[in-house]
Amino acid sequence: MIYAVIILVAIFIFFSLRFSWWRKNISYVYPRVLMYHMISQHLPKNQSKFNRLRVRPKDFEKQLIWLKQNGFKSFTLSELVRLENIPEKSVVLTFDDGYEDNFRNAFPLLQKYGFKATIYIVLNRFENNWATDKDLDKASSELNREKMLINEQIKTMLESGLIEIGSHTLDHVNLPKLNKEEKEKQLIESKKQIEEIFDIKCDSFAYPFGFYDKNSVAIVENAAYTNATTTVNGVFDKNKYSNFEIPRIMVSGRQGLYAFILKMKKGRNR
Repeated sequence: MIYAVIILVAIFIFFSLRFSWWRKNISYVYPRVLMYHMISQHLPKNQSKFNRLRVRPKDFEKQLIWLKQNGFKSFTLSELVRLENIPEKSVVLTFDDGYEDNFRNAFPLLQKYGFKATIYIVLNRFENNWATDKDLDKASSELNREKMLINEQIKTMLESGLIEIGSHTLDHVNLPKLNKEEKEKQLIESKKQIEEIFDIKCDSFAYPFGFYDKNSVAIVENAAYTNATTTVNGVFDKNKYSNFEIPRIMVSGRQGLYAFILKMKKGRNR
């Protein structure tokens, strides 16, 4: 009996730490900006460090169904920041880097359920060393093997009216480590190339790795972007965050629908 009680207590503690179900719900007057990377099947555990960045298509579809059934309205990031009065239950789906599965797996589901998204692309994403493991501070062979969006796929998504393309710099760099001139090149040139290649206005930016400093924010603003996202964990409270330091809630590929629902209700990763 005692062992059973101990096991139940241990399970309860593990469950509470994993899901933080006990946290207070955050009002839906604050929009949820969700952060994704890939929508794809997981690699075998012994071959992957980054399955957390891979949300399985079937799980992504379950998330979209839940959002739709619960009355959430989607916007692109540039649309959201233009709103004077943001409606309750607003959500922005964002995708970092520009993986090919965003077109192959995510886009058909976005079309099916009528959701918009902002995709931040790395301009030099076809280089085989663009993706860096931030923990090891070196190129990640796993991520660099991933197929990336080609321009024709991006143009097809843009034509749908559901997708916004934003910048994620030229080379997915750690901005705080660069001098002013290098930062300006990464931020300004990437915006310029996106606008020239796709004949659009590039308003949105995402800081690679979520790393940024005051100078980076100032350059983003001066470069005529209208918004920028971080990896700060939380909801977009305009009284707390500027349009150039927008927090996001990371959606992990290692968690199921229950965890996703809690993220939406609690307004945070955990």
